[in-house]
Amino acid sequence: MQAAEIRSSFLNFFEKKGHTVVESSGLIPANDPTLLFTNAGMVQFKDVFLGRDPRPYTRATTSQKCVRAGGKHNDLENVGFTARHHTFFEMLGNFSFGDYFKKDAIHYAWELVTKEWQLPQDKLYVTVYKDDHEAADLWHKQEGVPTDRIYRFGEKDNFWSMGDTGPCGPCTEIFIDRGAQHGCGKATCAMGCDCDRYMEFWNLVFMQFDRSSDGKLTPLPKPSVDTGAGLERIASILQNGLTNYDTDLFQVIFDKTSQLAKRAYDPKTQDVFSFRVVADHSRAITFLIADGVMPSNEGRGYVLRRILRRAVRHGRKLGFTGPFLYKTCGFVIDQMRGAYPELVSKRTLIEKLVLAEEEQFFKTLDRGLGLLEEAMGKIGSQKMLNGQVAFTLYDTFGFPLDLTRTIAAEQGVQVDEQGFDQAMQAQRDESRKHWKGSGDANLSAEWLKLADDLRKKNQLPQFVGYEALNSEGKILAVFPLESGEFQVVTDRTPFYGESGGQVGDKGTVESVSGSFRGEVVEVTRPVADLIVAKVRADQSVPQVGDVIRQNVQQDLRKSAARNHTATHLLHWALREVLGDHVKQAGSLVTTELLRFDFTHFKALTPSELSQVENLINQKIWSGDGVKKEVLSKDEALKKGAIAFFGEKYGDQVRVISVGDYSVELCGGTHVDQSSDLGVFKIVSEAGIAAGTRRIIAYTAGHAFEYLRDQENRLKHLRDQVKASHIDEIPLKIERLAESERELKRKLDQWSAKQRAVWVDTVIGSAKNIEGGIRIVQELEAGPDAMKSLRETAEAIKAKRPDAVIILAQVEPESGKGFLVAAKGAKIPADLFDASKFVKENAPRFGGKGGGKPDFAQAGGEDVSGLRQLLRSLLS
Repeated sequence: MQAAEIRSSFLNFFEKKGHTVVESSGLIPANDPTLLFTNAGMVQFKDVFLGRDPRPYTRATTSQKCVRAGGKHNDLENVGFTARHHTFFEMLGNFSFGDYFKKDAIHYAWELVTKEWQLPQDKLYVTVYKDDHEAADLWHKQEGVPTDRIYRFGEKDNFWSMGDTGPCGPCTEIFIDRGAQHGCGKATCAMGCDCDRYMEFWNLVFMQFDRSSDGKLTPLPKPSVDTGAGLERIASILQNGLTNYDTDLFQVIFDKTSQLAKRAYDPKTQDVFSFRVVADHSRAITFLIADGVMPSNEGRGYVLRRILRRAVRHGRKLGFTGPFLYKTCGFVIDQMRGAYPELVSKRTLIEKLVLAEEEQFFKTLDRGLGLLEEAMGKIGSQKMLNGQVAFTLYDTFGFPLDLTRTIAAEQGVQVDEQGFDQAMQAQRDESRKHWKGSGDANLSAEWLKLADDLRKKNQLPQFVGYEALNSEGKILAVFPLESGEFQVVTDRTPFYGESGGQVGDKGTVESVSGSFRGEVVEVTRPVADLIVAKVRADQSVPQVGDVIRQNVQQDLRKSAARNHTATHLLHWALREVLGDHVKQAGSLVTTELLRFDFTHFKALTPSELSQVENLINQKIWSGDGVKKEVLSKDEALKKGAIAFFGEKYGDQVRVISVGDYSVELCGGTHVDQSSDLGVFKIVSEAGIAAGTRRIIAYTAGHAFEYLRDQENRLKHLRDQVKASHIDEIPLKIERLAESERELKRKLDQWSAKQRAVWVDTVIGSAKNIEGGIRIVQELEAGPDAMKSLRETAEAIKAKRPDAVIILAQVEPESGKGFLVAAKGAKIPADLFDASKFVKENAPRFGGKGGGKPDFAQAGGEDVSGLRQLLRSLLS
């Protein structure tokens, strides 16, 4: 049975048992800031289990994309060298949200395993929690599993918790005996052995209790079920593979990679480990990029970059000397397109982004490997690589620490990781500043408790701001702040809470009784179901139960709506001009501007920017209608709607359509006609990460103000260059530039004559040495010091090929000192080495440098140290 058939058989089986087939969530968790990546099937259902996310079904089944390559669940360094570890894998699962429990969960699992998949019962074992007599009895009495095949283990192996507190419960696991050929060969080998003979492939978790902070377990009113079965493991069982890699999920990639490398795939050679790494990592890279992760030096992006560079290094071991990984990612897309059709639409993005990363790393890979080999050759018997070397490999050559560690370990060398950490501290501190979870990290216990309480009472706030900008509402909760302001929650509100990149509304509130009046300065959504207004009160205090009038500041709402609709038009226009690989990677919508981040591989040309602006303004001036409607998610996707980056959508979604060309899922506020935008103007376009660009733009009044400001600047420039009108400015500037070039040419001629006189003078006063002369001089301070030093050294060498030359100069603008060492062609190699001289002496003035034996250069911050060096050479 092929992996695709296994996946389908699992989902179809549970669909027949009344489960709703739910598509895999993305690899970036939408509701759990504690996770780098989705690493289990239950992640997308966490809020469902906690009762915070009601769904129209109580039974679900999924095949969930998972990655374990960072944080607590980090399998990266084991991948390729063990039978079961992967960075990317699929978790098959069935879930009950207060519906069935142990009896049915155990029966369904046993029926699927023994009847649908026909695994031999005499090879199957189960484990249960030591005190879970109910599960043990069900396995034995209901399913007929012999008691000697039911093992009881403690909390470490068979008890699951969502955290230190909260839902938890016992679990039961199904194992298969794969035979002695998979075992360790020890006489003591039996269930519980760490070898590969007895392999767990399905875990059934029974969420039965609520654990309090004091450790007390209270039975849950609606116990639930969460199960997980690894597709790769099941495939290895049903396809009788020795390891997970001996399945069609990997063999197809091995075969194509083998053809690409022109090297046979042979499981009996050392190459097998590199083939495995390339195949596994290609899967992870493909799915991570498809789900919006971009390579970077922090957070998720850095994990992706580590995976990618580890794969490149193993490709190098297979003989690849240039980019290849973008092609193996293409193999993954071809193989997985049936189950994950979104990969096809993102092929261009994936392949171009991987190619760019490969090209960048291949430029430094060989030099980095050379440095590492040289450093390890000097280690001697200590077998410890200096931490500073490891940091240099990271900082200069792009080697992640785990890559250096792995390469060193292959030669029996350890890495001084403490030394690396010390050298890395500044970067690590900076990375922590930038690290962000999935956006819900600031959830406070108070807001969660309030949301849960209101949900139980069916009193969650109703947002009416799509239809009205004024509304009465009853205060449900008040939280006083140290600033003297209040956070207020009402049962109905017209105020839009900050979300989806759009800022929250501002406005005013006042009680119907007249006892309370205040200014709304901020509106947020600390929890998905709560809209919280921060109110600056006018010497009065809001009270729970008060009915208040709420008024949105209309001009600010309209400005934000214009800019939000503009982001939709910008997304559409970018895809029209650049291609379908363009995807939103983030946004900010304020009352003043819009900021739009998107996937693309190079800066937009002036022509492309003009095309984008023209397309958008043409649609603005055509006055197209903006339609807002609520549809089922499936209906919206059939309509061609594009989901925005980082948003979490329910079964019913709000769809914004502009004309017949832009269709987006979006909960933000929007205009009614495209003409409401007035005019659209891009003010900047820049790269913010590898493969990610950012555009900032204005609409309506702010666009007009920007254009007027630019016109005023042009008028000022016109006056400065004494042009008669603005159109004459380019001609005037060209004439000024020509005059500058002519002055520079004359200055260079004069400088050359002066340099010749100076060179003759210093040669005449040079110190004689064996076989020639030595010149040690500081040039007069001036701009472009390194160029001046280089030209002067060449002039001396031209006149005296028997000269050893040491020159220095201070650059006033930067305040730095620069040093050049050179020698003429007649100076023997053993008499003077410029490169060696610079490397030995640059640290004396806080500098770095290098070069060749006949010419080397350095620059440093300590000018006094540089002058002291010259004095020592002259003494």
